[in-house]
Amino acid sequence: MPIPYMGSKRKSATKIFNTIKNLNPDSSTLVDLFCGGFAIGELFFQNGYNVIANDLNKYVIALLNQTIKIGLDEEKCLEFITRDILKDIIKNPDKYDDWYVGYAMCCWTFGNNSQKAYLFGKDVEPLKYAGHKLVVNKNPIDVIGIISQKNIDGILKQTDWHKRRIALGKVANTMRTRVFELQQLQRLERLQQLQQLQRLERLQFCSKSYNEINIPKDAIIYCDPPYIGTAEYSEGSFNHDEFWDWVRSVSKKNKIYISEYNAPDDFISILAFDQKSTLQGGTQKHNNQPKECLFVPIDQEKYG
Repeated sequence: MPIPYMGSKRKSATKIFNTIKNLNPDSSTLVDLFCGGFAIGELFFQNGYNVIANDLNKYVIALLNQTIKIGLDEEKCLEFITRDILKDIIKNPDKYDDWYVGYAMCCWTFGNNSQKAYLFGKDVEPLKYAGHKLVVNKNPIDVIGIISQKNIDGILKQTDWHKRRIALGKVANTMRTRVFELQQLQRLERLQQLQQLQRLERLQFCSKSYNEINIPKDAIIYCDPPYIGTAEYSEGSFNHDEFWDWVRSVSKKNKIYISEYNAPDDFISILAFDQKSTLQGGTQKHNNQPKECLFVPIDQEKYG
């Protein structure tokens, strides 16, 4: 289960995986150069591939490495991150462990502002905190009078915070409100599922520029770079012309696949699909969004 991440390919990962796999039946290694939340890399890994997962964001790589190879500090992750704490984490990341910065960025931000905007609006933050304390700390003090005592008792009878979160969600549904939908805990649960991965010798994490990674012979390369006209990633501007020139160069030795809305004229789309983007904030709008495509160099497409 990939981690929450701006521009994640979670919903389209199977389409992308099947397309690439079918064109490369004898390949066993994937280099995922913009791995983000690990949606594509995880699916290849789960299907027996060796995976090199890279991302320029060192914090998300630290989070992935901590989650999969070391293990999360659940007690730390269950602390409620307020708006002010998130601001401090973003402003002063050196005060915190890299993995925890990545955790805050992925699980406590609203994805369409370069992982810096707080997950909740100011008006609902107190209620989210109240629900969090009920679920995690079994402390109902701030929901008394909002949720009936009968429902509070039913939630508190649950044996762990996962079940209490689900129970609170059901209560909120009967109240016809989403204010007690605790997205941060749902995201943590998805993150924790990555801890079940095995055969970790087949998995390598890196945090470098895409053009600094050593590409093994016969490896497949997958790229999901920042899209033109969308919100920028936290690492700053991206030179798209240099990227496409680099793709042309490496495609002479390795099969390469690029997710984008558009590509230069010497590339062809081999897959197109609708993808509700979390990269809003640029020129793309939800009601006027082009299909996402999987591009390859034209010469590569000719030879399968």
